[in-house]
Amino acid sequence: MSESSERPIIIGAGPGGLAAAWTLKEAGLDPLLLDREKTACSTWHTYYPSLRMNSWRPLSSLPGMRLSAEYGPWPTRNDFLAYMKKYIEVLDPDVRYETEVHRVDREPGRWVVRTSDGDLRSRHVVAATGLHRKPYVPDWPGLDGFAGEFLHARSYQVPGPFVGKDVLVVGCGPTGIDIAVAVADAGASRVRMSIRNTPVLFKLSPTTSLLCQAIKHGPLPDWLVNRASLLMHRMQWGDLTPYGLAAPKEGTMAGTARIGHSYGAIDRGLIAAVREGRIEVVPGVTGFDDKDVLLEGGRRIKPEVVIASTGQRPGLEGLLGHLGVLAQPGGRPLIHGGGTVPHAPGLYFQGYRLPPGQLPDMAVDARAIARAITGTRRFGLLGIRRGR
Repeated sequence: MSESSERPIIIGAGPGGLAAAWTLKEAGLDPLLLDREKTACSTWHTYYPSLRMNSWRPLSSLPGMRLSAEYGPWPTRNDFLAYMKKYIEVLDPDVRYETEVHRVDREPGRWVVRTSDGDLRSRHVVAATGLHRKPYVPDWPGLDGFAGEFLHARSYQVPGPFVGKDVLVVGCGPTGIDIAVAVADAGASRVRMSIRNTPVLFKLSPTTSLLCQAIKHGPLPDWLVNRASLLMHRMQWGDLTPYGLAAPKEGTMAGTARIGHSYGAIDRGLIAAVREGRIEVVPGVTGFDDKDVLLEGGRRIKPEVVIASTGQRPGLEGLLGHLGVLAQPGGRPLIHGGGTVPHAPGLYFQGYRLPPGQLPDMAVDARAIARAITGTRRFGLLGIRRGR
């Protein structure tokens, strides 16, 4: 089956795709959304229940409907899912669920979206499959033969199964911090966190959220952002080297460019736990040997459980990698929001900016995509009812 339409096609019915659908409908268009799962926001349903937003609630609403103040300043996973349920009810999007998109190709003047139900054609395509689509585990030597329990942080739900156990959390991103603190608080016999390079750590506050958004969407050069982030880290935490946390060697922008994913995290109790001795910082993991985990410097430890909070990737290579629109390392888009790569006009990306602050970014980029596609700043043409 092959269809040709002027309707914009949005790949992904998560928060990013639905935000783009809202602004496009307000601008008078009728977008078609495609999603491989049976329900919208499927990735959010898999997150651990205790997850809280790192972006301040007043900044985190999607276009057209405000996150209710009843959720507090830092809404939980379940708060956000309740919000998205209302959002979908009001938006009433046209979504084809259980539709796998295999590849996007270019024809003269339009795009061909090749799906499990046939080819679709449109002048405008919005990729919104999510920044956290594919869990990432480094290619550690000996991992297949590790005699202990190993899981990726994406599989973590609650700390109960780890009570009384010796746990190693690998990675110091927001999720790794949440898990390490939760497991320590729940009563693990020992909790260690493996950190290869200390990231820039920020205190959780509305001011931090505001600054992050100003930095990402403002005119500040990268070198200034790097210096400012290092200064903030030093002013907030002082010298942490006695606890195994060396000062960050590079700022947020430099670190992100080097590793291809977020270089920075919001602290939710890690520093306090480290200072109190409830969490021990150890060097980066280099491999596994039966029951042993090998660390930089030749040290060996024997945790019962290893939780790899080593990040996730968008996994866009098979879908779009042949088009020259992805950056390396990491495979994120070269451009976001209303911009397009010159040789790929009409192909937009939504929801791939790095945290902290993905939800505020989605609102900004959804409006920019609608302006780029319609050529107008006028919205509300369909009279979508706005939530309060």
